[in-house]
Amino acid sequence: MDIRCIADTHNLIGEGPLWHPEHNSIYWTDVNGFTIHCYAVEDGALTIWEFEEPVCSLSLTTDPELILVALGSRLILWNPAAHQRIEFARPEPNTPYNRLNDGATDPNGIFWAGSMRNNVAPDGSDIQVSGSTGSLYRVMPDGQVDVFDTGFGISNTLAWSPDQKTFYFGCSVGNVIYAYDYNSANSSISNRRPFVVDIDRGSPDGSAMDAQGYLWNCRFFGSCIMRLSPTGEIDRIIEMPVSNITNCVFGGADLRTLYVTTASLHAPAGEKLAGALFAIEMDVEGLETGRFRLTDDLHA
Repeated sequence: MDIRCIADTHNLIGEGPLWHPEHNSIYWTDVNGFTIHCYAVEDGALTIWEFEEPVCSLSLTTDPELILVALGSRLILWNPAAHQRIEFARPEPNTPYNRLNDGATDPNGIFWAGSMRNNVAPDGSDIQVSGSTGSLYRVMPDGQVDVFDTGFGISNTLAWSPDQKTFYFGCSVGNVIYAYDYNSANSSISNRRPFVVDIDRGSPDGSAMDAQGYLWNCRFFGSCIMRLSPTGEIDRIIEMPVSNITNCVFGGADLRTLYVTTASLHAPAGEKLAGALFAIEMDVEGLETGRFRLTDDLHA
């Protein structure tokens, strides 16, 4: 399998990969670097924007010129062309010791985000933290925020099955990915149960869903990406050239390129490509990622 390094960016914690079909580009974040990166597929141009706090996850919106950005403390709408920001929502206004982490938009255009104990210092360095203060939030187009589950250490992986009946959400600290029943009629979840637990290849980080209903889970400290069947069996493993695999997304015109973010933080000495963005040509097609449904007054 051909695993290509397409952007040797040395991200501290590369995260949140987002395929943007209108821009023919892949966007991603460096959580601890307080930046968003963009790689243009056509010419390989790399653009980087700076922010004042951790940048944790990204989502397309119904306006191709606006991206929903989960910063550590809040959600904003961001126009890359002008680097303009619109304040949108604060899922955790009263928990200064927490930050947002992974997030994704469901099939109905509603954003879901997980939180965790903040492990990023003001200068971007790593803070050792503990505790299970993370929660799972649903953010509606009008900015209303609802909490659906609590008690997570590091929230990661938000994905929906192609039949829109199952939602997946994980906790890296617990080395577990959960499955929930997803009700597409009202964008709600219920009936949490373990999907995969205690896999011995690192910890579960971000994931992508393919069109066959298999979950591609990145393994931090595990040097690999695992394809998990709908019943939780390991279908295949992609061995990666670095240790800390953080997240992935299907992209390209046919959704058959898997873009993979990685981290240099906590990487072993000598891993020259740690923190780079990789691309892998796949034999399966991915699902399109959701687009956050903007209200009329929020379009660019």
